Amino acid sequence: MALNPFDADAALPRLPASLTVDGIERAVRIRRDGHGIPHVEASTVADLFFGQGFATAQDRLWHLEWDRRKALGRTAELIGSAANTVTDAFHRRARLGERARAGYDALDDGTRGILDAHAAGIEAFTRTTAARPVEFQALGCPDEPWEGWHAVAIFLVRHVTFATWQTKLWNARVLAALGPDAVPCFRTEGSRGDAAVIVPPGVRAAVGALVDAGLFAAADLGGLEALGLQQSGSNAWAVHGSRTASGLPLVAGDPHRPFEVPNVYYQIHLVGPGIDAAGFSFPGVPGVPHFAHTTHTAWAVTNAMADYQDLFVERLPDATTDRRVETVRVRDGDDVEVECVTTRHGPVVLGGTAHGVGVALASTGLVEAGGSLRTVLPMLCARTAAELDEALAHWVEPANNVVLADTDGHVAYRTAGRVPLRHPLNAVLPVPGDDEAHDWSGHIPDDALPRAADPAVGAIVTANQRVTTRDYPYLLNDDAAAPNRAERIWARLGDRAGLTVEDQAAIHTDAVALPALALAARIAAVDETAARRVAGWDGTMAADSAAAAFVGRVRHELCRLVVERLPPALRTNPFARWEPPATALPPEMRVANSIGHWVADDDTTVLGGEAWVPLLAAAVRAVGETPTADEPWGAVHEATPLHPARGLDPALDALVRPTSGPIAGGSDCVMAMNQMGGLTTNALSGSTTRYVWDLADRSRSGWVVPLGASGHPASPHFRDQTADWAVGRLHPVLDASTTSEVELRP
Repeated sequence: MALNPFDADAALPRLPASLTVDGIERAVRIRRDGHGIPHVEASTVADLFFGQGFATAQDRLWHLEWDRRKALGRTAELIGSAANTVTDAFHRRARLGERARAGYDALDDGTRGILDAHAAGIEAFTRTTAARPVEFQALGCPDEPWEGWHAVAIFLVRHVTFATWQTKLWNARVLAALGPDAVPCFRTEGSRGDAAVIVPPGVRAAVGALVDAGLFAAADLGGLEALGLQQSGSNAWAVHGSRTASGLPLVAGDPHRPFEVPNVYYQIHLVGPGIDAAGFSFPGVPGVPHFAHTTHTAWAVTNAMADYQDLFVERLPDATTDRRVETVRVRDGDDVEVECVTTRHGPVVLGGTAHGVGVALASTGLVEAGGSLRTVLPMLCARTAAELDEALAHWVEPANNVVLADTDGHVAYRTAGRVPLRHPLNAVLPVPGDDEAHDWSGHIPDDALPRAADPAVGAIVTANQRVTTRDYPYLLNDDAAAPNRAERIWARLGDRAGLTVEDQAAIHTDAVALPALALAARIAAVDETAARRVAGWDGTMAADSAAAAFVGRVRHELCRLVVERLPPALRTNPFARWEPPATALPPEMRVANSIGHWVADDDTTVLGGEAWVPLLAAAVRAVGETPTADEPWGAVHEATPLHPARGLDPALDALVRPTSGPIAGGSDCVMAMNQMGGLTTNALSGSTTRYVWDLADRSRSGWVVPLGASGHPASPHFRDQTADWAVGRLHPVLDASTTSEVELRP
């Protein structure tokens, strides 16, 4: 596609020190520190969120626009790729725009006021300057009004492909191709000794209906490659004051998401009546709901791996409660008509009337869209961990592990979110929509969700591992992350006292991959030359380590060889015509998530019945025979952020495709730099922020992100944090230096 001329320098907004704007009651001050991070001060709550919207738009107007368009199914208007067209169609079928409007309308007046003020701040910025991001210039993107409900849409689109529904589709394919015995093999945490999944006739018939309708048939849609970018995780931990040098808690962590340009999270400091909070926001969503530090409290989250999304196989048109056809506009291409059907369970996201069958998505975020935003102000104003816990009773999705701490010295943990009550098989497979036995019957009561407070061990660690035991009376999830990262964090904490911010920051860069260490032992057992290559290696995925590279490349090759042996029905994505490619997990990643458990057992065979040892030996030979077999890990491993406009124009690519260079870490490490096994050894996802909150003295708290605060390639703050992020160095949260300052006046 042909792009318009663009000027990166002209894209930078240059604002005077004082501006008159509509929409505020009193003056709002926006000071930017040495890394361009905004510190917003206001005299009223509404003005504070207005200032947050204004500052965010100044740095991230393209980011805001792209996420809004994703939610509304309008990205192909700007970039008419097949991937954007399919993604837009999915978001239309899921009715994200409609659900966002309804969710906004259902909120209380106070929360809607926050969203409206935030949107007004974004809108005020666009009226202040004619400067527009390079993406706006190159793609001819017009300005469109910002409204309060757009925050709900942006929050929703970040999470609808974030949870479990795609795994249930995969399980259905495994069931159809290999039978019920194979379904538990692909659990991320291993089979846990479970027996085969028992699939009753009704569920078998539902999956069979999808097969009979041709929905499992391979589709050749050209370049629609699954990327698996929704695969993510996080680390978070809290240390009680009894184990810290200051005598008050420390909270630390890092979320793992796709590496995007600009970075998914945005650092901001908000100061207003009863509020003084530094943390990370989703651009377009007010507040700092996931990770923040106030004068009295601090909190952090990881994904609870809870199951709050189900798939219902519906007979169409009989189950239809509403149907309409929408048009996806495609730049430089033909418009696409999209059938949007709903049933009593939710929107149909795969299949449709023409197939006689469809798959409806039931998700708490679609039922109660925007509900989590009710917690924004109460969390910012909370003065104790107990008040934070109370505020989180209103959290809907995503279901999170939340660690909490306060200046009274308490540390706590809670699961937050709505998790439905329903049939156990709903957590594994698509279920029949005409069988009421699979319908939801409320949700797990908030007071029954897992909790802990001030544990005797003096710390709380969550890294997506299972948080319940088998005697927990509710179905929280069917799968969770393997406990490798949690085990490493516990090992680094040990039983030490006198812990500091620096000690916690060092844990961020722990690059020991326990499954890789186990794989190295297996490698050494099958090949004498390879044994010498990995001799003495301690499992650290260091950038300068040739042993780490050899093991990482063998894992990569082994995943590829296993996928070659899967049935054809599992090697291609039959849902490519419906499923957003960026968040679809390719089979290589399904194998990579489980392969450590398979290889660990001599008696386990590849799913086709082939023995492991010869296959592993073949992978070792393939890597060992390459001329680069002894290169270090950093030669094949770097963080690779992706921009939505990548590949459109060489000049634009040169601006928006920053790389990190050689980098340590990898999958299964606390220092998450996740290579996509079988696809690439580079990291497309990983730690998208790092932070340590010090409850004794916030001036000692630190944070860092990949890239930087600004989304403008010509800004000095576009990627000025990358070098420090790559080695785990933190910057002061309360940076008193000033690079610019603007006062907004009514």
